[in-house]
Amino acid sequence: MTEPVFRYHPDPLATGSAMGVQHTCSVCGQLRQVRHQGPIYGRQPDSLCLHCIHSGEASPALGVVACATDGSHTLDMPAQFSDALDVPDEVPHHVVEEITRRTPGFTGWQQQSWLYHCGDGCAFLGPAGYHDVQPHPDALNMLRVSHRQYGWSPEETEQFLHRLDRNADPTAYLFQCLHCGTHLASWDIG
Repeated sequence: MTEPVFRYHPDPLATGSAMGVQHTCSVCGQLRQVRHQGPIYGRQPDSLCLHCIHSGEASPALGVVACATDGSHTLDMPAQFSDALDVPDEVPHHVVEEITRRTPGFTGWQQQSWLYHCGDGCAFLGPAGYHDVQPHPDALNMLRVSHRQYGWSPEETEQFLHRLDRNADPTAYLFQCLHCGTHLASWDIG
């Protein structure tokens, strides 16, 4: 059986969010060839296949029940595979739901967040080092702007950017807009 295709995460094997290994999925019970390796904000299964994420079956199956602090009611909270942080107002709720509940997330050093552009979620292309981001001036400029917000000098920023490493700290995360093709990037340090 072929693996599902995710609009917002086109190659989870290449990004490290999945790995090719035979396993039995804890949600569907099927023998599968690719196993999810990314974050799960919910109950932790022994094994999870990409089919259950794609179909939406994994989110409610791995969800948790939270009680109100006063004990007045409970709330079913579906599992998520990425956080919905800094989502622009123009992004429709169904897009956020697809990214958080039906798309494999990615693991960062601290708090990863999905990027958005043109009123939609972007495609996650993977962790990136300087040489991965360098061919994309729009993404590189986004990283520079991010550093200016922290008061870094231009020299400190350039030194930092040249230290980016896809497999070590600090790391950039490369995205691409599905509509205009703009590349975007965020960064994280351990």
